[in-house]
Amino acid sequence: MKSLMVLALSVKFALVLHGPEVIDTGLAKRVIDLVSKEGQVDAIMSGYTGVAAVIDAGLEGVVDISRMRKPSQELSRLGHSNGVLLLVNFAKSRESAISFGSIVYSRCKDRVKKPLIQIDDGLLIDWNQIDEGMARHLASELGFELLLGNKILGEVAKEGEGRRIHGVIPGENIWVDGVVVGRATSREVTLRKGYDGRLEADGVDLKPTGVNRLGDFDLSNAHVRSGITRRTKTTARSTDSKKSGVFFIDHSAEAAIHRCRNAALVVTVGDDTSKIAGSILYRFNVPVVAITDGDEDGISSEELKVKGSVVIRLRAGTDDIVGREVHKRIFHSEGQIEGNPSPSSIAREIMRIAGDRLVWHRVSE
Repeated sequence: MKSLMVLALSVKFALVLHGPEVIDTGLAKRVIDLVSKEGQVDAIMSGYTGVAAVIDAGLEGVVDISRMRKPSQELSRLGHSNGVLLLVNFAKSRESAISFGSIVYSRCKDRVKKPLIQIDDGLLIDWNQIDEGMARHLASELGFELLLGNKILGEVAKEGEGRRIHGVIPGENIWVDGVVVGRATSREVTLRKGYDGRLEADGVDLKPTGVNRLGDFDLSNAHVRSGITRRTKTTARSTDSKKSGVFFIDHSAEAAIHRCRNAALVVTVGDDTSKIAGSILYRFNVPVVAITDGDEDGISSEELKVKGSVVIRLRAGTDDIVGREVHKRIFHSEGQIEGNPSPSSIAREIMRIAGDRLVWHRVSE
């Protein structure tokens, strides 16, 4: 077998890593170690929960976590200056791996003119067959099955026909653009847009509050997933930096990564949002004040918050109402305010606004 050096002398490898599992299982490091011996490597993490995994693994100096773009966007960008593009993922199943890769490839294929190879759990897919020799060699080195993209069925459904979600387990949460819209009732899930632009679905027990929060959306480009934020376990680790400003996050935990990593404090609205954002921001040593009402979907198994963070529990169905009032009265309807107040001082203001809707509050120790 020829060495990778013979096949790819001076080749620059761009690795787009997706999801925390690819870090936690060691697959990302295995791939990075393999290709870095033979060429230059540019590795970035595209998924927001994956950023926490990179920090936990101490790989901030190896994997770029400064940007929050979709995998297809990163592949399009990196394809201009790199020789081989590697999409590295760790899917729940073979079906999920193929479905994920086909969606990413369909979104960037017209802009990517370099070899694009997906490396997944036990599976390698050469999506555009520009360099089959490289794909076969990597598959051999890793001991993975090789599939050719032009032989894979399962196109991404067009918007008017609905979009099928593969690899779903009944009972799992279904997310669209970071919003939990319901629970799967079948392994066959199809999402559609109704005449009014709102979500409709087969195989899903839709959650009205989630559908309302999602509103109108772009079905073909939406980020859709099922299950929990992180299927693997690890020991959490935190970093630190200069902090300033108080930020407001309303049912969009993804915003916590790229907007709030240098915040002095973050106010979050929603049970799942607060739990996810609290765990993500723990990695950046940022405390939170969480406005919750007990309506948690259970999409995160982590319960991490910086010492001094405050959880405020309100009567059922009132976190959105109080959140809007807080956004208007404390944040003046903006996404952030200046200053460096303590979590307890902001929590007191929020509890005054909540009034008799307050049930209890707790401070993290």
